[in-house]
Amino acid sequence: MAVRIGRLAAAPVVCAILVCNCGAELDSAPPGPPRSQCKTIDERLRPLAELAKQGKTKHIAEVITTRLDPASQKAFVQLVISVAYALPPSTTAQLPELLAPSGLGALLPLVAALLETLPGDPTAQPPRPPQIAELTAFSAVAQTCLTGELFVLGARTFRDPRTALAVDALLSAGEATAGQLLNLSNLLAALQQSGAQGRTGFGVLVNNLALALSQPTFDGRPLLDTLAHLTDPAAPGAIGALHQLLSVALLGSSSADEKQAKRALGQFAKCLLRLDSDQRIAGHLYDVLVSIDLQKRLPKGAVKSAPWLLLVAYATDVLATQPAATDAWTQLLGLVLRPDVAVQALPELVQLLTSEALTGLFGLLGDLVAQPCKTKL
Repeated sequence: MAVRIGRLAAAPVVCAILVCNCGAELDSAPPGPPRSQCKTIDERLRPLAELAKQGKTKHIAEVITTRLDPASQKAFVQLVISVAYALPPSTTAQLPELLAPSGLGALLPLVAALLETLPGDPTAQPPRPPQIAELTAFSAVAQTCLTGELFVLGARTFRDPRTALAVDALLSAGEATAGQLLNLSNLLAALQQSGAQGRTGFGVLVNNLALALSQPTFDGRPLLDTLAHLTDPAAPGAIGALHQLLSVALLGSSSADEKQAKRALGQFAKCLLRLDSDQRIAGHLYDVLVSIDLQKRLPKGAVKSAPWLLLVAYATDVLATQPAATDAWTQLLGLVLRPDVAVQALPELVQLLTSEALTGLFGLLGDLVAQPCKTKL
């Protein structure tokens, strides 16, 4: 029974987009006794079905069905199944809530901001061409640099209670923290106002940091000390939160954590320097950070990240411990970011991230695992 439920729980996440694009009927099972708290499959999948009907998920489906070879498709399905198995049922049942704007959904506008300009926009005035060099760098790094060691570091960081406190401080946009959030914006503004070399200067900073991380003698403590001196103890704000987040990632709670982080980040930095020697990724990140309005992108009110960070930690554990899962994920991510694919697939992905379709998919997943409307015999 557990195996059957696990496979059912994984199925909608992998197959719903494909089913909608194939024109399958989204018929619910015959109705049972009225239960006002229950939603049908039709209701859960309606936002996704609408996107599919408008042809707005066609290219994402084609990436999975035609661009991945059969072995990779099987590995990707197994990845989703493995993540579903890893989640406790109590956590899975809370997926719609965890994905809400006060949870993981708080990050989706920022992810969308990072992706939305990369494929260009031929309808804009003047038209914006695809950022081919940036997409090429992103694709190469995604396929090559996201190692199991990096996911081990991520899983540990996501689970640490201090991470949740730091992320809450970075994402909260209420009146009490609005001024503090501008600390980070002010640093970027100062860099931008340094003259025509502002963007180049940011790339140099990122490059120097990668060079430092790639060295066997790297020690993160001087960097943390610098951030500590920049932090106002009375109002730590974004800088204090960044200091805490980096402390968790770089040092952890033991010397073993510190050694593992150094190894993982060193491998990633070397890979990044090799595949993005022109700092295309850093330049794009700079453009996004100095152009978006943080106050409009971030959610209003307090954000409690601990529950969904734990959810992400479970998923990252799978990537950290199953090489086939890691290969499937990095291959798909690299493929979606490849210029010849991204121009058509990324706009669909951005729309999917900012729509209600994900909420419906994860709601259906929670229904299948928790079975809140199961008829009691």
